[in-house]
Amino acid sequence: MARKRPDVMKTLADARPPELDPERLAGSERARHDLITILASGPDAPESRTASRSVRPFTWRWALPVAATAAAAGVLVATLPEGGSGARDTRGSRATAGPSTDGPRHTAGSGRLALLNVAARVDRTADEGTYWQTTTRSSWIGVASAAESTFAVVSSETSRWSYGVRPGTRSLWVSGIDATAEPRTERDTARWRAAGSPKDVTLAAFASGGKLGLRLEPGTRKRPTVARINGGDKIAALGARNVSYAELRKLPGDSAKLKGVLADLYEEDRGSEISGRTEWMWRQAAGLIGLPVTPGVRAAAYRVIADLPGIRSLGEVTDPLGRKGAGFALPATARPDYGTGRSELIVDPATGALLSDQEVLTKPNAKAAEAGLTAGTVVNYTATVESEWTDRQLKAPE
Repeated sequence: MARKRPDVMKTLADARPPELDPERLAGSERARHDLITILASGPDAPESRTASRSVRPFTWRWALPVAATAAAAGVLVATLPEGGSGARDTRGSRATAGPSTDGPRHTAGSGRLALLNVAARVDRTADEGTYWQTTTRSSWIGVASAAESTFAVVSSETSRWSYGVRPGTRSLWVSGIDATAEPRTERDTARWRAAGSPKDVTLAAFASGGKLGLRLEPGTRKRPTVARINGGDKIAALGARNVSYAELRKLPGDSAKLKGVLADLYEEDRGSEISGRTEWMWRQAAGLIGLPVTPGVRAAAYRVIADLPGIRSLGEVTDPLGRKGAGFALPATARPDYGTGRSELIVDPATGALLSDQEVLTKPNAKAAEAGLTAGTVVNYTATVESEWTDRQLKAPE
């Protein structure tokens, strides 16, 4: 009687250590680090050094700070959120934050290949509801002057956006949830008090040449503001245009075609506060990721960003809410308010969710340095807490 030959594959599987079981590796910390290693290893990435970079909280978008957007809530174009699709995937299921323990850092290099890999992982499951709702946490640092004293202030708030996509629905923006505005550090608090503890301070000049005032009320919380952000069927802004849900859904999922749409909009929007074509395209593409567009458009937006000149992968970083992700950055440019800085995105590489859109100071000017800001300070962020389709409108805060 012929001897039965052993099943080699079964023998190998039985000999496999439990920690190498593919089912146990799926979604594990090891699998996450392996994926980020792949994403961060561009063809020109040096192998001899690793990026050991952590992200500090408290930041601000260059275009328009939180305190100013509340005053512009009635203007549809001014209320387009610049964040991303956030900690939920396109079906609305919550994406879990990374573990609290520090993992290995990975080599930074070319960002194009890494972003293309992220685009390939965007959830393609089609879904839709009555309202596309997003919750963000944003914060920004400003340089203030009072009584010949210079100090840094930080303003933070939670916002909720609800885009009504059915006929007859309203789109709402609830801003100023848990809002605070106060000196940034103990040193800044001492300088503020030495200046007489003024409630109203003037921030450093902006690129537009104007100045912005801020009311400081440490320890107090203001009542949230509810604003309607749709005009007829127009629910959001794309460049200088107000667009409807139907127009958003018609955007092409082909990256070359989407790039062409954005290029045409850039020509219309030359008077924008955001100077430079690269920065403008980055900002608009990142904004699209957080709007009620198709999964194909989200993936195409990542590919548009990947093709921008000078994109770098930062390897694994931590966003302001403590979630691990893959970081990407534009080259640093002049920021008249602070010195020089660069735009960054932090993305969940497993799902393609955009976790944080932020700005990092690379070289402070004299005023910013006097206020204690240093290279590496994250001077603004908009971190998305969650995004989902739902059939219920937001409840206005009491």
